[in-house]
Amino acid sequence: MEDYDLVVCGGGPAGIGAAFSAANLGLKTAIIERHFMLGGNWTHGYVLSVLGMYTYDGSEKIVGGIADEVVAELKTNGGTKGQAGNFVPFRPDEMKMTLGTLAEKKGIDVYYGSLVKGAKMDGKRIKSLYVSGKTNIEIKGKFFVDSTGDADIALYSGAKTMAGKENEGWHQEATIPFRIGNVNEEDVILFSVEHPDMVSVKVNENGRLERFRVLPKLVSIAKEKYGLYLPHANAEFMFGTSKEKEFVSNATHVDINDFTNGNEMANAIMDARKQILSSVEFLTSEVHGFEEAYLIDSAPSIGLRETRRAVGEYVLKQDDVLNNARFDDAIAKCGHPIEVHDPKKGVLYTHLKGGDNSWYHIPYRSIVVKDIDNLFVIGRCLSAEFYAQASARVTGTAMAMGQAAASAAKIAIEGELAAKNVPVKALQELLKKNGAVL
Repeated sequence: MEDYDLVVCGGGPAGIGAAFSAANLGLKTAIIERHFMLGGNWTHGYVLSVLGMYTYDGSEKIVGGIADEVVAELKTNGGTKGQAGNFVPFRPDEMKMTLGTLAEKKGIDVYYGSLVKGAKMDGKRIKSLYVSGKTNIEIKGKFFVDSTGDADIALYSGAKTMAGKENEGWHQEATIPFRIGNVNEEDVILFSVEHPDMVSVKVNENGRLERFRVLPKLVSIAKEKYGLYLPHANAEFMFGTSKEKEFVSNATHVDINDFTNGNEMANAIMDARKQILSSVEFLTSEVHGFEEAYLIDSAPSIGLRETRRAVGEYVLKQDDVLNNARFDDAIAKCGHPIEVHDPKKGVLYTHLKGGDNSWYHIPYRSIVVKDIDNLFVIGRCLSAEFYAQASARVTGTAMAMGQAAASAAKIAIEGELAAKNVPVKALQELLKKNGAVL
């Protein structure tokens, strides 16, 4: 049985933040990852941007530390050119290589193709996890991080969990993004000038098309006249990567009622892929600038925005988000609006009351799982109400939560403490020492 200081379950943005930070702090670290690449929804779900490192208007940097290290390495590998508005766009394969290389350099043991199937408990502590892959193994740890996205470790440890919209049960819609290449950016810009009611664009300081949106009027015409199959969306939003003429779209949307049902997931995936093919056909035939464009690829997996969440020492509330809450036990900042992909109402944004240059705190108590002494929960399965999670789930914030979890584990191991008893001031000092923004 392998034995670690910190076992991170899920190698997506949150898990990367935890594992890389833990290794930097000298902890013996493992990542259990169900896919054969690191990055989670970044690389397997094509969420091809680090969103949340800046306020929503892009004016202030509010996440640093381990996120800066990842972005800097990604720049070196040619995967990104850095900030574009309020996010950092990148290409998936460069991100795969960046994360894999960094994990190797840091001496992290990565268990690819592995899924946690249970936990061995000793009172309120997790002793080890049962891991399933081509072979079944048991992995022991002093502390554990649940960055599965689905709060699997919290569930297996007997902690209380919640899922979907409170008292209603529905989930946010899921998406399979896709990349399209050989877009004539100048022609798209010209088309937007000639048809401002059909296409809107944002051009960066270098004159490059940074992002654009095919507006509801044109999408509606395309559905009526050309049979565009996009049943749950009324617009096509696309943003550029680090390569010219290459854009990413997250227009596809499908309903997910039970994310644990394999047949339902299969049907949702097939429906989303039909939407991709129909979208590409529409763009290349009806939008000026796309005549010679082509589908590069689509995400290998479906991107889930919200499923199961753990119940922590504190449940982050919608009012905390909207009212720019400040917490004494702050471990991260987030400035993203509440972004809900509602199966009945479409995509809805509710902005922070302080404006798009404002932010709120993520409290330490929301990453400490209630009644489990050595488990942290981070990323989209943090302890939060449905609408609060719809803001806090963005990937830059997820990395910051991960850095906080690893730093708290370091202090807890050295002091032989339960997670909830980690002294907040010491945690905040350690975070700031390593570049975190509080």
